Amino acid sequence: MGSWLRRSETATRDLTGFPADGEKVARELYRLAGRLRPAVAAAKDGRAVVDAFRRVLLKEEGYRYDSVAGKPDNFLSGGVVARKQGNCLGMSLLWLSLAEQLGVPFHGAYVPGHCFVRYEGDGARLNVEFSASGASWDDETYLGKFRLAERGPYLRSLSPPEMLGVFLKSVGAAYAGKGRHAEALAMYAEAERLYPGLPDVHYNAGVSLQRLGRPDEAIAKYRKALSLDPNMAVARGNLASSYAACGRYDEGVSEYQKAVEAEPTSRQAREGLARAWFAKGDYPAAAREASMAEALGCRFEPSMLEALEPFRERRE
Repeated sequence: MGSWLRRSETATRDLTGFPADGEKVARELYRLAGRLRPAVAAAKDGRAVVDAFRRVLLKEEGYRYDSVAGKPDNFLSGGVVARKQGNCLGMSLLWLSLAEQLGVPFHGAYVPGHCFVRYEGDGARLNVEFSASGASWDDETYLGKFRLAERGPYLRSLSPPEMLGVFLKSVGAAYAGKGRHAEALAMYAEAERLYPGLPDVHYNAGVSLQRLGRPDEAIAKYRKALSLDPNMAVARGNLASSYAACGRYDEGVSEYQKAVEAEPTSRQAREGLARAWFAKGDYPAAAREASMAEALGCRFEPSMLEALEPFRERRE
């Protein structure tokens, strides 16, 4: 995972404004690998290897999990090592970097918006969940906690390039969070090259393209995300809004309806569906959806509500 260190140096300067000392980070990772080496060598099986990593890194060295996903210091190498803490991505990359030095068969794994590491070797297959102090969750636990109807593109053991793709996707999101969407798109493009099966990278690219006023390109990205994960309701809602922005109201209505079916209490989907019906000129349908959206806390401009008032259902 040497690429994590190199990419983190540039991203640290861009995203935090502070210089990064890649050599200092590399020295610390070398020291940690030295601490782990005898413990790993003494381990008699895969479970003991996992326990050695847990003991040295989480207990003795004091590395800890931080749930804040969008904070660059939580996944860039310098921040993780200096503060001895990271989010799921930062902790996973630290773990994988050390495993690579030691020749230990750990892999990254991914579920929507979350990653962890997995030991696969010597007949053992053990997941390590950092949000639970390194506990071993089985795959079924992830399916339940992340409400996955099926495995789909998730829960695979990832190759190092694919894990780097997950990292670059998060770097891109950090650029996008600062409004630097052109740079974000460059990161997403490289992440897509490394891990084309990652739904989030296509979705994120769609968001940046939409922000840059390129709805046709955004549509293609949202459709790609949905082809990989048909249950990604947020991508369906954004696809619908992109269709509406292009004046393709029939397609916008259709996608909003699917989003509402997936998440009936989604304010974004309900509001979008009402606006799409209104733009299409179907005021009775727009009035019905607007009423349901208002019940969820949505607000519409007075001119739209005035036009829809004659079509509101009256209750005696």
